[in-house]
Amino acid sequence: MTFAKPVIATALLSCLVVTLTACSGSEPESKDGTVTLVFRQFDPESEVRGLATVVDAWNRDNPRVQVEMQTLSPNNVQQFAREANAGTGPDINQIGYSDVEFLATPRILLPLDEHLSKDPLPEGTKEGLLATDMVTFEGKTWAMPWTADTMALVYNPKALSAAGVKDPPATWEQLAADARQISSSSAGKTSGFCFPASGSATSAGWFAINYYLWAHGGTLVRKDSAGNWQTGATPQQLAAAIQFFTDLFASGAVPKANQAVQDYSDPTISNGLATGSCAMTYQPPATFAALREKAEQAGTALTTAPMPSGLTDGATHLGGRALGINRNTEHPAEAWSFVKYLMSATTFKTYDQYPASAETLEDLPVPEAQQGYVEQLPHSRSFARYIGSEMTIASMQQLVNQRCSAVYSGQQTSAQAAADILKGLAEGLKG
Repeated sequence: MTFAKPVIATALLSCLVVTLTACSGSEPESKDGTVTLVFRQFDPESEVRGLATVVDAWNRDNPRVQVEMQTLSPNNVQQFAREANAGTGPDINQIGYSDVEFLATPRILLPLDEHLSKDPLPEGTKEGLLATDMVTFEGKTWAMPWTADTMALVYNPKALSAAGVKDPPATWEQLAADARQISSSSAGKTSGFCFPASGSATSAGWFAINYYLWAHGGTLVRKDSAGNWQTGATPQQLAAAIQFFTDLFASGAVPKANQAVQDYSDPTISNGLATGSCAMTYQPPATFAALREKAEQAGTALTTAPMPSGLTDGATHLGGRALGINRNTEHPAEAWSFVKYLMSATTFKTYDQYPASAETLEDLPVPEAQQGYVEQLPHSRSFARYIGSEMTIASMQQLVNQRCSAVYSGQQTSAQAAADILKGLAEGLKG
């Protein structure tokens, strides 16, 4: 795995962006017995060129089972649900882990346990899969974990060294101290830590808040021993988490302008890392790959390390993609064969993602600059810890982002924001 730019394959060019009816649903067998399957994925063109190479290789080696790759970006799980309920839709669908339950509950997906039994994955693969808790409901497997990602600490070694910081921080408290030192020693020319902190509903500041909270023994919501959902942090724990990031702004460790930044890929962050005006941030693998290339063009070397407390089990999130089979497919056996192929090590030689199989991950040749992800992934835990209550993860994220933003801008105290968040969570859990 190199996360380099592979050659654009014909599968991507032939079925990259389509209308909602094109490439929809499996085609009946042709006169010569050829089966055509539709595989839909939702990641943007820049991230799936290697995947198109994989699909082309399958089509070359399997003339009797041809696959058309359909890209529908951004992710629209509701669209797939509508199509499936109408008896159509792609045969194989890429699904965000948090969306699997939404599709499993109304039986939109085909249960895969029978296929796993009759035509199992290679020995050791299923036992080593990450995120199985996100694809298993009511005792059945509704999708297969396919890719895995998480946030790792991305940093500029020269910026740390220039400030006398020898190693990337291993704890959140050390990150705060190092970030202050970097900003101070450079007279503000290099910001110690740059993270997206806007109050928008989807702001990626959400990840930092959760990571800090998890590392310090709290969680937004949890199930009690009786299986009932309740808030999972004390007012003091939540206020401390919010105050930690507020103090980063107050100390100059984080630029105040980041209070308007929504995403980790924002140019103010990526350009800062590439030019040396920012020392540390956090990003997922695909974003780091593009950033590292940009930085190299600017003469800057970037690398990764686990997040603060990232080697503590459950202190970071496990994200990624699953593969599900449409209940309407006319060719379930062929669809399962293609799913197995996509999960194989062969796929990840050209597809710039990390596999959800721990065994496959260990065997991949991952560049040194990306080792932070590899070290951290086995310790990450999915957002399944938040799934199943009456309150959606999206609603939790919006609530937390809005209230934290109010504190960063001075409109509330951390204690007031913590109280508002806990009240909103409690109300949301009641439905």
